[in-house]
Amino acid sequence: MSMTLTILGTGAAEAIPDPFCSCRVCETARREGGPHVRARATALVNDDLLIDLGPDLLTSANAARCYLGNLQTLLITHRHSDHWLPQNLYWRKPGFTPTEMAPLTIYGPADALSDITSELAESAHFSWQAVTAGDRWTAGPYTITAIPATHGGGMLEPLLYVIEQEGRRLFYSTDTGPYHEAAWELLRSLAPLHLIVLDATSGLGSGGEAHHGIAQFWATRERMIKEGLLVPGTTAMVAHHFSHNGGLTHDELVDRYGEHDVAVAYDGIALDV
Repeated sequence: MSMTLTILGTGAAEAIPDPFCSCRVCETARREGGPHVRARATALVNDDLLIDLGPDLLTSANAARCYLGNLQTLLITHRHSDHWLPQNLYWRKPGFTPTEMAPLTIYGPADALSDITSELAESAHFSWQAVTAGDRWTAGPYTITAIPATHGGGMLEPLLYVIEQEGRRLFYSTDTGPYHEAAWELLRSLAPLHLIVLDATSGLGSGGEAHHGIAQFWATRERMIKEGLLVPGTTAMVAHHFSHNGGLTHDELVDRYGEHDVAVAYDGIALDV
């Protein structure tokens, strides 16, 4: 049985179009619509595992016609508000929905989970568990490994996740700049990967130590090949998490990344692992 990853939102913190911006990328999105328009990042594995709980979740799930009542596992990458809005859990409460839902467990860095209150957890029927880089655990049919991200300038403990089901491995890797050696060591132990979804926030610019621009994306990809994580012909790679400040429209991103057989995520894209 393969996993299916549905990427519900593919944008950075300000989304595309940024409602306060009239740059070429934002104006193209307003004019053309479709894949040029990007909500804040979140992704669904099958129908029971969600990665991140951002501010656009409700709209994005409805646009993709996804029912979230079967969720059993929620993975939080980091505390930034475009990825973690715990108020979205309120809509699980009986006062908002009469539907009986599966029990939900939330995993993520301790600093992010500190935003949860016991009252919310009890009324919205979920539990939570803090995890840290290097942790490996089982949740439902999945084996999950937390990988350290390069993001937040030392003010956060950001995490990435490798999710495995029946020998198939998905690496969800955003927000992050180029990895530190601790991440490469963990990733080597999980090779090969079957689908890699990699941060591509900064486009024509540099992502510094928080994101990937195109040049950093290619450098990370080359090392992934060298380390045996990415096996050409058997590993699918997808660029994900885009800012309008990267300077490229969706069509231009497709042209740039397509040169090396890398797909470009758009809101609602479904990928088999």
